[in-house]
Amino acid sequence: MVTTKINRLGQQMRDVKEIFSALKENLDQIMANLQDGLILFTRDSKAILVSAAVENFLGTSREHMLGHNVTEFLSQESPLGRVVLDSFASHVPIAQREVEMENGRRVLLSLDFIEEGGERIGALLTLRDAETVRRIEDEIELSHRLAAIGRLASGVGHEVKNPINAIVVHLELLRQKLQQVDPTTRRHMDVIGSEIQRLDRVVQMLVDFTRPVELRLSDLDVRKLLDDVTQLASPDAARQGVAIDRQLPAVPLLVRADSDLLKQAFLNVVLNGVQSMPQGGTLSIRGSKHDDEVLIEISDQGSGIPNEIRDKVYNLYFTTKKTGTGIGLAMTYKVMQLHHGSVDFESADGNGTTFRLRLPSLAAVADSQRELAARKT
Repeated sequence: MVTTKINRLGQQMRDVKEIFSALKENLDQIMANLQDGLILFTRDSKAILVSAAVENFLGTSREHMLGHNVTEFLSQESPLGRVVLDSFASHVPIAQREVEMENGRRVLLSLDFIEEGGERIGALLTLRDAETVRRIEDEIELSHRLAAIGRLASGVGHEVKNPINAIVVHLELLRQKLQQVDPTTRRHMDVIGSEIQRLDRVVQMLVDFTRPVELRLSDLDVRKLLDDVTQLASPDAARQGVAIDRQLPAVPLLVRADSDLLKQAFLNVVLNGVQSMPQGGTLSIRGSKHDDEVLIEISDQGSGIPNEIRDKVYNLYFTTKKTGTGIGLAMTYKVMQLHHGSVDFESADGNGTTFRLRLPSLAAVADSQRELAARKT
């Protein structure tokens, strides 16, 4: 009887150990993948949990922090250390504060004290890259703005299409009735007809932009898409005296995407770059793979994007070109979002602009799907 109970107790302990090991493994995985810096402290201010990202913020290894008091790896000499140590000393939490590090990097930090029954049992320090936070906030705001504009534009587009169709019909009837008209009147009628067709194309583009998109996903090599885009843009580039320089790796840049949409997104940026160089120049297209993403960089030698309009370039209908529709970059932004990617740019007055388009690599998409399937089971 005693032996049986001991065996049962031993089995239970082994089960608990296995569960604990699995939990620890999952927790380590979570902490390794967190983009934010996260440190959990005990009641006596010793670090017991440190995410991998903390090393990038503090420049100190996790081993040097785990099990050590906060005063052992943060110093009053550094701006961030001073803020955190003062908060620990005064026991006053930090809701959110931006601190500039010695290297110029700006960090958003928060410190919460964990209490139970009025007694402090620990603390949680969170570190975030301020620039990344602002970029995400800007993207969220832009997404909301585009969605609102899209809803409005969709209704306007459909309302405008009906009178355009009526004008086209009546213009054709007028042409048939006025067979013997002088050349000047005929020319005016032709101008009216061509402008109505142009207006109709713009409205149709608007309707297409705001229509829900059903992605036709397939596994593809981005290098092939960029070859197609280069071929499509070559006539415009030749007219502008622009040379297109492609720098693509020998290995495939594999993604899972809608080929037509992605091609149009790349083409919009390439044509914008070509048109920014009326006196000629070189447009560079570079492709590379970094960790779990594919990066496409498109650089021109134009005059750059002025500071005052940089936050408007993805706005629907915003354009600085006389014949532009203001839909191209808005469409590119939307396509990248649909593919869980991103687009940003860097520009300097007189020194051109570089657009960076990022997409999850095929391997990253496959890993994500496997993780999702494992969670469901």
